[in-house]
Amino acid sequence: MGDLSITAQYTSAVWAWGKLPCAELFATPDAQRVFDVTNAALAAATLLRPRTPLRIALLHRHAMIDHLLADAAPRRVLELAAGLSRRGAAVSADPAVHYLEMDLAAVSAHKRTLLARTAAGRAVLARPNYELVAGDVAEAPFPPADLVIAEGLLMYLDAPARARLFAKVAAVTSARFVFDLTPRDEEPPPGLAGRALEAAMKRFTGGRSFEKDLRTRADVLRELRAAGFTEVAALGSGDVARAWALPYADQATPTVVFTARASRSTPA
Repeated sequence: MGDLSITAQYTSAVWAWGKLPCAELFATPDAQRVFDVTNAALAAATLLRPRTPLRIALLHRHAMIDHLLADAAPRRVLELAAGLSRRGAAVSADPAVHYLEMDLAAVSAHKRTLLARTAAGRAVLARPNYELVAGDVAEAPFPPADLVIAEGLLMYLDAPARARLFAKVAAVTSARFVFDLTPRDEEPPPGLAGRALEAAMKRFTGGRSFEKDLRTRADVLRELRAAGFTEVAALGSGDVARAWALPYADQATPTVVFTARASRSTPA
């Protein structure tokens, strides 16, 4: 399934735990085991320094992006490195929305296999407005879209890779870009839990971990403007939790979601 399979399984289990629509289509015993073991390890690591569980931060992230998608009311959505996201299966229930998910070939194939297990999943696969496309987001061309989503991707990219991705998305016709990225100055002190999470990430991703070169939201906004975006904004979960009725709105998380609109409309 590719080198991010463990994180994909964990997040898919988070969506199921949060009872999000269509999450059950991607639920597996393996994902549940990853979810249970990871939560237990992080809970043990935070006994002396309690903090909001990772699963709630991820649920905030997913719900914030869902809210922005609904508010934008796009006709064409492109989700990059979609993993086992349930969003496309849920949103494509509206035949007026064309939803395309791009990820590595092995991930897309695995997602097809999961959907093919059930009648509900096969119905999703049969929709003409739902596409699973195999491709590396760093190399594959992006089709035109009204909204481009990148959830859980930017945290792995260094500055040059971010710049390349921003430029590719900015070239997509009429693109509004929504992604999550928590700058370093807003991350909680690492402590034992943070070190344990980073060690787990390196193990699960073949040595890759979170990039730490961004210091502030302003740094991200500057990079977006340099790539040709306008109307750029950064939203923390604490800024919108109650107004947007996020799940577990009383729980503080460091989640930050960025939105931007391209200032030019050149064909991809």
